[in-house]
Amino acid sequence: MTKEYGIPNEGDAEWADGIIFGTPTRFGNSSAELKAFIDSLGGLWFQGKLNGKAGGAFCSTSTTHGGNESTLISLYNPMCHLGLILVPLGYADPAMFQAGTPYGASSVSGQNSTPPTDLDLTVARFQGRRVTEVATALRNARITETK
Repeated sequence: MTKEYGIPNEGDAEWADGIIFGTPTRFGNSSAELKAFIDSLGGLWFQGKLNGKAGGAFCSTSTTHGGNESTLISLYNPMCHLGLILVPLGYADPAMFQAGTPYGASSVSGQNSTPPTDLDLTVARFQGRRVTEVATALRNARITETK
């Protein structure tokens, strides 16, 4: 994946209007790689450059009850410290009653790396739209303030 998209860096977080952290679940928490990326954002945090950006999280586990919700909630803590405005999913889309969590999109890959289901992808697309809508509204409010 890094060959195709590259490794995220501080600059990616700075220019984005919204940030959605994604991770495999590791014992009910985020992966070390994502944690290291979040830790690298200290300079932007110090400068206040992430304040007011929309934020969300998604994850996957290999087992049912493998910690999806605890992983998503654990990502809310650093998002709050960074100044992001949390954008949970709630039950604002009918797909939420069948897949995902109110905290963010999730899936269960099983022991055989099963791809996300169609419902999982529907929830993920809903999350992308929701965070984008909030990020756009926040950006437009900042633009209006400066005029």
